[in-house]
Amino acid sequence: MGFKYESEMTKPVEKWLLCQGLQVKREYPTPWGICDLVGCSLNVNKVRKRLNLGQKRPIGSQLRILLLSYIPDLETNDTISFTELHRQFASFLDESFVEKELQRLINDRFVQEVETDCFQKLNGWYPLHKRIVAVELKLSRISEVLAQARSNLAFAEETYVGLPINKAKNLFARRKEQQLAERGIGILGIDCDKVQVLLRSKFSGESEQILKMHCAERFWREYTKRDT
Repeated sequence: MGFKYESEMTKPVEKWLLCQGLQVKREYPTPWGICDLVGCSLNVNKVRKRLNLGQKRPIGSQLRILLLSYIPDLETNDTISFTELHRQFASFLDESFVEKELQRLINDRFVQEVETDCFQKLNGWYPLHKRIVAVELKLSRISEVLAQARSNLAFAEETYVGLPINKAKNLFARRKEQQLAERGIGILGIDCDKVQVLLRSKFSGESEQILKMHCAERFWREYTKRDT
């Protein structure tokens, strides 16, 4: 059985991700477009540490996560003042906005003021996730989907291109396995009710930590709801 629309491939791939213990989101927005499917698993021990700190809410936007990244951890015994923190963002954020975002982080228990104008973050759980997998589905335009899959390595440890099984096997035959492996891209062959892994994704490079953390945060709310 062939596929007429890319969306018809979503269900078997979603099932494949779920069977690996991953939470799944469809049409995941990224800075460069929409990723068809993203799966994420969170580290249960890290989740417990975070909940013990009373940090049940998601951190929020990428900007707020970036702001939090500039605040030293409690374990370092270092601090940052509001003036120093604002200086990092002064070229594109006004002082009142930074103050508002910092106060939100304090209210949600991610940050504490240890003395007047000295701040630390309460952590011990980062990174929160164990695994992030991105999948791009395509019926055609193979070169385009390979570029999209490569871009997804900015936030995912594994990235796959999902194609109808015959096209996936043809792609695998035409391109040397080593070339695809060096780019970190895996290949999935999709049938009407199953997924075959023709090449596993293996990426050893550095991802964008803010994008990766933001991805985990997007799964955090669903995880805490499910746990409750």
